[in-house]
Amino acid sequence: MAAIPLRSIFYQWESLLYRQDLKRKKVYQQEFGYQVKSRDDKGQAKEVDFRVYSNSFDDIFLVGPFNEWGENDLDSFKFTCQDESGFHELRTTALKHKDPYLFLTRNELLRDPAATFFDKDGNCIFWDFDDPSTYKKRFAGPNTLRQSTALLQTDLPGLVSRWFEFDESAKTTAESDQDLFTYIATCGVLEKVKELGFNTIQFLPVAQSIDGDNWKFRYLVPYSFALQKNWGDPDSFARMIDKCHELGIAVICDLILSHCPHKDYRLFGMNGEDVGLHKWITKYHEETYLQEQTPWGTMRFRYGDGNVRRYLTESALHYLIRYGIDGFRIDNVDGILRYGDAGQGPDREFGRPFMRELIEQIYTHNPFALIHLESHYFYGDNAKMLVAPLATEPRALGATAYNSSRLTYYFHKEFMPKAVEETSVWRFEHIRDEKEWGRSNSTIADFHNHDAAAGLMHGRATGSYAYDALILKNPNLAFHAIGKIKVMEAIIAFGCEGRFLDLLQSFLLQEGTFEHDSSIQWGLLRTNEDTKKVIEYKKQVNLLTRHPAFFPENTIYRKYVNVDETNKVLVIRREDRTQGSKDVFYILVNLSSRELHQYSIGVQKRGSYSLVFDSDREQFRGTGQYAFPEQFSTQKSTNFALFSHEICFQRLAPYQVLIIKQEQN
Repeated sequence: MAAIPLRSIFYQWESLLYRQDLKRKKVYQQEFGYQVKSRDDKGQAKEVDFRVYSNSFDDIFLVGPFNEWGENDLDSFKFTCQDESGFHELRTTALKHKDPYLFLTRNELLRDPAATFFDKDGNCIFWDFDDPSTYKKRFAGPNTLRQSTALLQTDLPGLVSRWFEFDESAKTTAESDQDLFTYIATCGVLEKVKELGFNTIQFLPVAQSIDGDNWKFRYLVPYSFALQKNWGDPDSFARMIDKCHELGIAVICDLILSHCPHKDYRLFGMNGEDVGLHKWITKYHEETYLQEQTPWGTMRFRYGDGNVRRYLTESALHYLIRYGIDGFRIDNVDGILRYGDAGQGPDREFGRPFMRELIEQIYTHNPFALIHLESHYFYGDNAKMLVAPLATEPRALGATAYNSSRLTYYFHKEFMPKAVEETSVWRFEHIRDEKEWGRSNSTIADFHNHDAAAGLMHGRATGSYAYDALILKNPNLAFHAIGKIKVMEAIIAFGCEGRFLDLLQSFLLQEGTFEHDSSIQWGLLRTNEDTKKVIEYKKQVNLLTRHPAFFPENTIYRKYVNVDETNKVLVIRREDRTQGSKDVFYILVNLSSRELHQYSIGVQKRGSYSLVFDSDREQFRGTGQYAFPEQFSTQKSTNFALFSHEICFQRLAPYQVLIIKQEQN
């Protein structure tokens, strides 16, 4: 265990570094859905308890093939109403692993709110996760606390729908007889992700969403416990997660707890008005689980009901425990915390307590979980409270990090669309110091995520993939587009807090939009020479951040030691003080398209410095016109008042990123 620093603990993840009781719990107190209470001598389910929350006194019956869907012996499958709690319970011996079932109430067939899987007809499937025939995970998830987090963001179909363009021996997903989860686990794409240096994948939602192929439909989730039935079953999903863990890759999934569809969609081939969570009605003739309308035509959950809050929490624990995923990106947190069309209004009475309950439960069961919050409203101390330790005050949420950052906004608004002469390098230092939004240096840094690549935002370089947004259909801008991509990646990977997210499409130099084509065009790795080089650049950046100097716990020692507004150069100092190496790095980033000569940077100690990385090499799609020596020697400083020594570089190429390491005597 590392020594506790002689200062306050600013972040929840930081507090976990100094705990000794970091154990994962394999079970949780289950209040929703079904539980196997006894088994036969073959280990198969014998007695099964069902529990459903309706908050009504209406009779509920379990139906399925075992009673001819309610035609025979219906009274034997009647739930017992549990007083005023709103729960109904039933114990039965009628179900076996993979049997279909539904609930009958008010002469309607309804789905189990906590169903874990559905068949093609929309019947709930009793999936006995501990049945002897089910897949048993073999590999534990990685220790996410003591590493940098290099995130690849993708939707599941988009990850592999064009994999065959790279691997000519692979079948298309349509030709393959494997389901999507199995295809991903076996086709070799995960090995490629690892080879490129990513140690974490962030999938768009995997829970059962409405019908339709567009990625946006995945954010309309009526049944949050259940897997998307079109992609595979719980066994194949568990196998895919296990394969990721075998390769040392953590898995984060988008979690939709802020709203739920209730109309104007189709699900299981049926009209949305006839199937969904909104069909459960209370004794007060209100939706049991849902409450207010959103501007998107969906409804917020009934956060004021403690049982609904527990239902949502258990849906997260289900994925955490049953499948062993490593964390969540929680969508639209602003809408959970506050009123207003976009969550910009006054606080909800139960929004923050719910988020605290949820996050505390996640950490209780997996202290290594990554919890990333999508949030946009950072006035006052809102950003600080997203990541402050839960124990510090009642408003703290204790997340690992938040997804939307001032840096991303600045990239989109200023750096990407404008000439560098119109931008300020000092803004990067102000953002690092959080002079604009208050202290909250725990972000998921990115320069172009799926929202930016999909949605056109006024005055910003968004609405298409990063290369497309930079090149503006003009091939003459390719040099500048690639240069800016490399610069932005260097800043988020080496200059931020050790957690950075990318779309692979940015480095494949893919054109088009995530909105209309979310697939990764893997074939560009075979056909586009520039792509091969920029991907190699990205790979090396990912691998370099595996050094402890770039870990989150060493962020407090990060310094922007030179902010050169005249030449548009940024110099970042990173060092390891927690893992024993004591290595010190200087990262020099030329943000401009200008070539600089006889450029000096100040360093703290005299001696030798070795060249670690040079982005201007031809293999990284640089100019390759100048070869630096492998070693640099300091000289007495004549240019810097705060540094006794300096290093002079004869030439800096446009958009060049240089990394040097101080040699230890």
